[in-house]
Amino acid sequence: MVVTDPSPQRRGESADWQNPWPPRGIVQGDPAPSPGVEALQADGYRVIFDVTPMPEDADDYQDHLNNGAAVRMFNELRMAYVAARLAPDWPRYVRRGNLAVVVRELHVAFESEGWMHERYVGGTRISQHRGKAGVHEQRLVEATTGRSLARAWLVQLLVGAGGVIDWPEWYWEKIAEVEGAPALHKDAVRTPWGPPG
Repeated sequence: MVVTDPSPQRRGESADWQNPWPPRGIVQGDPAPSPGVEALQADGYRVIFDVTPMPEDADDYQDHLNNGAAVRMFNELRMAYVAARLAPDWPRYVRRGNLAVVVRELHVAFESEGWMHERYVGGTRISQHRGKAGVHEQRLVEATTGRSLARAWLVQLLVGAGGVIDWPEWYWEKIAEVEGAPALHKDAVRTPWGPPG
């Protein structure tokens, strides 16, 4: 007998609401105590998850993580942040408004080699409100030692039918609640894209 996933209505969901926990490789709930968690907390992260590499993170020829693994993990961590701290209100608002949250820029610095047998801890924070953009900071560390694997920062925009729009004020109020302080508010500064000259 094949058991299929029940319809959204049978799961208590509606057309504008779905289970917000799709992240792969991110362990739902508080992370297990570890030197990795302590390292992220010391770095000021409040939203932290245990992270497990997925099969597609492996390099085809060696046991280490491939170049895209940290990028995938950072993407999943951002979804986990929303699911764990901003749901149901924020996903519902985006869906009802036919809006899209998009990444305009993503910058990753790799700090050490990662291996498939290792387990990681990841942190995400929304640190700045820059014009119409939100700036996220992220960090991945190895759980048992706190060794830094990679850091990232990205610029995120909210897009409606007419283009980029302002985030609602209540969103920033919710972020302040999650982060324990308001996001730093800065004027929008657009620098040319590309590697430093």
